Amino acid sequence: MQNLTAQKSLHPANRRDTSATLARMQRLLSAGSLLVSLALVTCGCTGSSQPSSAETPQTATDAPPTPDAQPAATAQAPAKPRGRNEVWTDEKGQKWFGNVPMDAFFDQPYEVASNTTAVGAPDAAPAVVADMENQAPAEQPAAAVAATTPPTEPTTPTPTPPDTPAAPAAAEGDSWDQLLPLADLDEEIKSIRNFLQETVSSVGNYNSSMMMIPPKVATLAALAEVARQRQESVSWKEDAAWVRDLAKKMNESPLQRGPKDQKRLQELFEGVSDIFNRSKPAGLDEPPAEDSFAESAELRSLMKRMEEAEKTLKTEIGSADALASKKTMAQHEAAILAVLAKIATDKGYGYDDDEFRGYGNAVVEAAQAIRSSSEGGDFSGFEAAMSKVATSCQNCHSKYKND
Repeated sequence: MQNLTAQKSLHPANRRDTSATLARMQRLLSAGSLLVSLALVTCGCTGSSQPSSAETPQTATDAPPTPDAQPAATAQAPAKPRGRNEVWTDEKGQKWFGNVPMDAFFDQPYEVASNTTAVGAPDAAPAVVADMENQAPAEQPAAAVAATTPPTEPTTPTPTPPDTPAAPAAAEGDSWDQLLPLADLDEEIKSIRNFLQETVSSVGNYNSSMMMIPPKVATLAALAEVARQRQESVSWKEDAAWVRDLAKKMNESPLQRGPKDQKRLQELFEGVSDIFNRSKPAGLDEPPAEDSFAESAELRSLMKRMEEAEKTLKTEIGSADALASKKTMAQHEAAILAVLAKIATDKGYGYDDDEFRGYGNAVVEAAQAIRSSSEGGDFSGFEAAMSKVATSCQNCHSKYKND
């Protein structure tokens, strides 16, 4: 009880100083422990090693500092030497114990000495970690970052390959094989044959369908020349020149109503049918080895077949559902539109200028876009490509149609 009373007498609020208290404090704190306690209180930090129970500093939650207390580090030692056990007050009201300010002593020294709680105990760790997670990491100086960052291995530069030469036209998607797949070529030839077979079979049928014959025959002649120039094999490729020549003769003069032209066309068509049936008739005139598109098929007639393809696509496909259900038809008409637009740019037709070829190439590209959009079910892409076809044809006709 006497010891506790002596402890209370050390608090600044208790003005009673007894020699017993001073003697006890002298025995409690040696000069070395006094300096350690002073450093701990002044710096407010703890080291990684744990001090003994008698030297454990009191935390801020145990006893908050009094408002009038000043940090020990700011106290000035007296100019006049004082006795080791002398308690005195300087002119500023600061209380001293010898040459040590009284602020360096704990208010409850025995309580502090009996506190065995380890600094940084495991049960306190989660709170510290949680607090650290909520704080942004402190920025490190550039020098420190450079010192701690391992050097980067130099990267061996990747050699730049030489420029690839431009691909030939066949690799750009405008060769005959790519513009008109073999299945579409066969389908169009079959359609023309069926039409002509019925149309020229009688005078009545001929007279009623006479105006539709020239575009069909011109397309047959042009596609026969395409078949002859294709890289992919066609079953009748070696006889394609004869088909081209017979179709050319069917359109060599304007058609007249009546049996005369009906009979002439019927005979020529039978020769075409025999060739396709792999039984070429004897006595046929030898066709020219080379015959341009312009010499075999009239451009105006080819344009009518292109117009038919555009009209079919526009009227038959007006929705995404229609595009899905008529995909094969859309792809076929697009292929015919593309190949005939390519043929139209042949120099033999007399439109050997960049502007005309530009319109033709625009139709080719749009027709290929129609085909790819049909394949993918992209109705918006289909509509955009159709709009491009219409615009290109209209601009071309406004300048060249009357030439």
